[in-house]
Amino acid sequence: MGATTANRRRGSWVLLFAVLFAACLVTASIAPAYAQQAQGQGTGLGQGRGSGEGSHTGVSSATGRGEGDGHGQGGGQGYFRGDQLLKLIVKAALAGVSLGLVAARGFKYRKWLLLLSVGVAGFYMAGLLCPLCAVQNVFLKWNTAYLLLVLLPIVTTLLVGRVYCGYVCPYGAIQELLHVGKWAPRIPEHWRRPFTWLKYAVLVFLVVNVLVTKTEILKDMTPFKALFTWGGTPLTIGLAAGFAVLSVFMWRPFCEVLCPLGAFLSLVSRVSVFGLQADESCVSCGACTTTCPSTTCHSGKIRCADCYVCGECVRACAPKSLRLRLRWRRS
Repeated sequence: MGATTANRRRGSWVLLFAVLFAACLVTASIAPAYAQQAQGQGTGLGQGRGSGEGSHTGVSSATGRGEGDGHGQGGGQGYFRGDQLLKLIVKAALAGVSLGLVAARGFKYRKWLLLLSVGVAGFYMAGLLCPLCAVQNVFLKWNTAYLLLVLLPIVTTLLVGRVYCGYVCPYGAIQELLHVGKWAPRIPEHWRRPFTWLKYAVLVFLVVNVLVTKTEILKDMTPFKALFTWGGTPLTIGLAAGFAVLSVFMWRPFCEVLCPLGAFLSLVSRVSVFGLQADESCVSCGACTTTCPSTTCHSGKIRCADCYVCGECVRACAPKSLRLRLRWRRS
């Protein structure tokens, strides 16, 4: 009976990844045509029918009417602009698989999803979703589908914590894949914790700036942005190289110290519905403490705000005490 159940589970995972791989192939095949069509419609029809005075950019609406930037009388720009719909589909697919892995305790397959995120969301989609841009553009592009792109990680975080950071974000994924655990120095938590507050300062600074100036800053300064876009300035290339070296010795240095989106999701995860928690069978052996890469697990007690739901603690737990549980249940 146990072997049958295990075979069914393996078959389900194979089917799941096969479907995901097929979806990625379909997405890759239709993306160039979609982008070309969007650009052609946005430029041609917008200039032909829009009577506005401003410049025309983006995708025309479903009715084929153009859009003006200021005083234009053409039709609206449309909710899905550029390739936002494609980005939303890719992000939703990765988020769906990540939630499935967490729910099924398939943590050993997480590294494959990280590779997929780096390849698809990173290199193919040019670094979707930029952590520095996301917290700013949600105020500048709130009336477009960009809002959905930002709401997606918020919803997943409300459900099970920072699963977006731990599974979907290509910037976090590439840092983790570059990391060599045996080369990492053991930094005491009382030294490490103060630096993690810097990301909250970056979050406040970016939000205040965009609310006051209505402009976006530091949009090319996200680590590995130059790598994902195959370009950049000497400064951004040096930034990517520097964080690549840091990532070898430190676990997710940008995520832990400077990421403003991660800081916001950390706040959201404090009220998540589900979280990894130990039950009464926990013997406080400390195995989860030594294996947790983010030092958020201490003898069965997990600090959900900083937990990436990577599942290393679950895999190391001999009595199988750690599991995904409803956090706000009655005793």
